[in-house]
Amino acid sequence: NMETEELIAIQLYCTNEGIEASFVEALGERGLIRITTIKKQRYVEPEYLPRIEKLARMHYDLQINLEGLEAISHMLERMENMQQEMHILEQRLSIYE
Repeated sequence: NMETEELIAIQLYCTNEGIEASFVEALGERGLIRITTIKKQRYVEPEYLPRIEKLARMHYDLQINLEGLEAISHMLERMENMQQEMHILEQRLSIYE
């Protein structure tokens, strides 16, 4: 099927990775990943897999709850944005050197 070709079935992914599907669903509910539903099947886009893996490691290995994961995700996002802004400013400054 064309519409599901790029998507990863949550149930299959979770079974392979040893992660609870409810954990991935909770990430979706909190807006940390986007979940797509097609014919009652739940899917994630491949681009979210590294984020799911990172958050799952923090949750399962470090016992960080969903609220903590949400806070950490927002902080990491802000840091990435700041790094991009700093890079742009460094490029602008190099013009004047």
